[in-house]
Amino acid sequence: MRLIDVPLTGSTRVAMLIALALPLACFKGDDNPATEGTSTDSTDTGDPCEVATEGCSCTGGGGCNPGLTCVDGLCEPVQAVCGNGQTEPGESCDDGNANNTDTCTTLCAPPSCDDGIVSGDEIDVDCGIEGCGVGCDFGQACASEADCGFPLCGPAPGGGEGMVCEFPTSCANWLASNPGATDNIYMIDPDGAAGPIPPMEVFCHMSKNGGGWTLLFVASDDDVDTWTWNNRSKMSSATAAVGMLNARHLDFMSPAYFRMPFSELMFIHQPSNIWAHYAPVHDGSSSFADFLSDITEPVCDFNLAGQGVPLVEGSTLSMTGSLCDTQLYFNLGDHDGTLEQCGEVGSPSNSATFGPVWNAVNNSTCPFDDPAFFGLGPHGPCGACTSEASTEWDYLGFANALGLNIGQKKVGENYMQMYAR
Repeated sequence: MRLIDVPLTGSTRVAMLIALALPLACFKGDDNPATEGTSTDSTDTGDPCEVATEGCSCTGGGGCNPGLTCVDGLCEPVQAVCGNGQTEPGESCDDGNANNTDTCTTLCAPPSCDDGIVSGDEIDVDCGIEGCGVGCDFGQACASEADCGFPLCGPAPGGGEGMVCEFPTSCANWLASNPGATDNIYMIDPDGAAGPIPPMEVFCHMSKNGGGWTLLFVASDDDVDTWTWNNRSKMSSATAAVGMLNARHLDFMSPAYFRMPFSELMFIHQPSNIWAHYAPVHDGSSSFADFLSDITEPVCDFNLAGQGVPLVEGSTLSMTGSLCDTQLYFNLGDHDGTLEQCGEVGSPSNSATFGPVWNAVNNSTCPFDDPAFFGLGPHGPCGACTSEASTEWDYLGFANALGLNIGQKKVGENYMQMYAR
């Protein structure tokens, strides 16, 4: 007989209702016996949070486990205070003083060569041969040349105390301490850190003729009238640089032209790559600009031929073309007339030049026939051709005498560079 077919008495009904109600009571969450007696101090994940541990409640007396402290009722890590004389978590040491030359620095760590401060036996920040085995950089402190990456140590600038590592004074100075240096742009300081001349970028020619050459000047067939007679002061008394170091095939003048002492010169022509080395040109006491300013303008001496600066052996320039000799001269007047005509730049027949010049023949005879046609600088105008005073004549010195200007005209393919050391 099925249960549904059993007739229910009053007492039977009550017993069945109670039996059905009991399982329903078990589904009420708050009455689940599995949660009874568990701490209600829980994290967001529902995991229990143990009193006195990091991020959890402090004890009733405000206590926390070692390395923690009670902050606003919660246990947080103790924050180390460097310099209080106590070695705390995260510190290697703490001697409580501000002396970085002892065994513990103000960073609460032993001295090291990458801590960003002057520590231990260092001369300056993270450098010094004795302290780190690494030479200090330009402008950093030094006690001797041995402390510097580049071995120059001199008085600090501006009359300051102590010594500093200095830039090389020239390209030759660079090469002497770094024989592997290549043709490139370098920083030099001709009179050292304490001198009035500021450091400057220069191009150094390290691969030709012994190297160590500083680029001073470029005359270029670049269709720009830079080196004109009216502007010849640019090559003597003016101090403004011309052009850019990364465009050395165009008209150019370096700050070193006015500020770096020199004694020898080298001229390199392109596209021929013929070069000429001259020495001694000067005594090394002043710059090329000062040297040129001290030479009379124009030079007129019928006995001067063969008395110029001699060509140094090994140069690739030779006695060919229309050259009368291979020596170097400066600021020549035209010698194919009278001495009086030579001294008068504006005379009808005078073709003078300003700057470096070679002795060659234009349309008359040796010596010094129309020197403007074989000069590297401004072309002196004759009295009947005053417009020439504002024109740059790109004869490029000995290149015109040897017929070397075979590059495309007016685009900077024909040019002459002048270097010094």
